[in-house]
Amino acid sequence: MSALLSISGKGKEFPPALEIKTALDQAGVIAGINQPVLRAIQEAKESVHELVIAKGDEAIPGEKDTIVWKLEIADKNKPQININGKADFKKLQQFKQVNEGDEILTIIRGSSGVIGKTVTGHEVPLQDSDGPLDIPAGKNTKISENGLTLFAGIDGVAMLKDDLVVIDDVYHIHGDVDFSTGNVKYQGTVMIDGDVRSGFRVEATDSIYIHGSVEASEIYSKNGSIVIQNGILGRNRAKILAGADLNCGFMQDATVSVKNNVIIKHYAINSNITSGGKIMAIENEGLIRGGKAVAEKGIEILVAGSERNILTEMVLTRSDMGEEQSKLWQAKISLAEEYQELDSLKKRLAFLELLRQRLSSISAEREKELTKLRPAITKAEASVERMRDKTEKLSQDMMVQTPEQAIRIRERLHRKVTVTIGHKKYFSTSIKGRVNIYRIDDELIVEPSA
Repeated sequence: MSALLSISGKGKEFPPALEIKTALDQAGVIAGINQPVLRAIQEAKESVHELVIAKGDEAIPGEKDTIVWKLEIADKNKPQININGKADFKKLQQFKQVNEGDEILTIIRGSSGVIGKTVTGHEVPLQDSDGPLDIPAGKNTKISENGLTLFAGIDGVAMLKDDLVVIDDVYHIHGDVDFSTGNVKYQGTVMIDGDVRSGFRVEATDSIYIHGSVEASEIYSKNGSIVIQNGILGRNRAKILAGADLNCGFMQDATVSVKNNVIIKHYAINSNITSGGKIMAIENEGLIRGGKAVAEKGIEILVAGSERNILTEMVLTRSDMGEEQSKLWQAKISLAEEYQELDSLKKRLAFLELLRQRLSSISAEREKELTKLRPAITKAEASVERMRDKTEKLSQDMMVQTPEQAIRIRERLHRKVTVTIGHKKYFSTSIKGRVNIYRIDDELIVEPSA
């Protein structure tokens, strides 16, 4: 990147300009020569030593593409460009209601950079680049003509799926789910501004977003996530079933079954939680007390149990379940659907019997329906019982083997907390600080964590 010139003679012994130029040429110095300095040396005819006579041009790296987000989809972290020049969309969380035409993001293209050159005339290449960012356009979004801006294509909810921004069609309930709405069943995404009152059911094929609380009710998302902004006050009758993740403020006296992760912002009390991924409670109280928490990929919380020594169970199932986990998930879905069918038949029977009692007689058509309902209910009850047995057996089978995962207690492990990993159990008989519990081969390890 530079050439140094030394000349020992001076005065009459100083070499002529042609000789100096020939020496530079022979050395391969053909670019970046400082001609004014060279002329001054020739005029002065004085010796010089290692004088910088030529300098190359460093390569100037270009600026990487950047994303300017116009819509706050993430609660805390906007997507960043990582060291490979790619957008880290996994930091996007939650959702944002949008209207058709709303601008979501814009990509600002960086500069292309300048190739450098050595004093010998060779190019200095730019560092390798991953090239321009692709706009993360998913379902129901539109891209501007210049390909740099992303817009909402419909009214709905903006969220991330498979690293793409998608807009889901939404059934929006501006209030509570109660007698004014009845049960909710929708092919798509459901957004509820208020609470879900006791005794009601919300069912959707995609995600369900509840800005309030869930009482003693049933929430079922077949393929999506469930977000409950406040929490669950279940009264031992709340049932939550999600095909992806569950994110809620707190849960109390609830039954939860989730295909992926369960994220709790505050606490879980006297609840039975089953997760095909991780169970996380690492903010605020970060507490699991009472009930049973079962996870496949790990449990990480701040506090387990309580000073009142309430029995609390934590279980890690196999991490290599694959097909077995899928079978269990499908069995739980089938069981929930058969329970619903049985409940519907029983309500219809009760209605017709009450109608006959009050009217003394009913039409022949309804009498015929009554006759068919009783054996149908018997058949449905048997089917529910078989599916319940199947689900229980699949759950027990999954306890045979153990994952190489851990239960991490970040602050305090109280007495009367039972930890089960495979067929190995640990029962806490004293209060401990930060601990990790995991299995190596056939041994259960309980060790302090840093």
